[in-house]
Amino acid sequence: MCHGHSSRKSEGGAIAILRGEGRQSGALFNAKITLKNFEEDVSTHATFLFERTNRIPSLGSCTLIIHQDGNLNYEDTTQEPLHYIPFNIYGEQACEMSLPARLDLGVGGQGVIGRKMSLMNSRQVIAEGIIGWN
Repeated sequence: MCHGHSSRKSEGGAIAILRGEGRQSGALFNAKITLKNFEEDVSTHATFLFERTNRIPSLGSCTLIIHQDGNLNYEDTTQEPLHYIPFNIYGEQACEMSLPARLDLGVGGQGVIGRKMSLMNSRQVIAEGIIGWN
């Protein structure tokens, strides 16, 4: 990564490291989400790894939002998200799923690289990050 060199081996696809802090509980929350397109015309495969550093309630029904922009400091509530993906997580540290559609894992146009990703429960944003190459 630094100056084009990294000891980390590329796994392909895209990755987002989401970080958040519960407003009421103060609980820290980290998630690693990888996105891969294995075959032509098959929906995108997502892997979720969660690290709960303090007590945080079970996530249950969640929504993964991929925003139109990549700005973590500003929320444009008038702009529709690029992707809105509902899913369920109950007490698991990791899960895998096929998304409802195939995502463009590139840059620009409908591509997701460089865009903000938010993980939400029914009431609030739990964690946010930027999608990058994996």
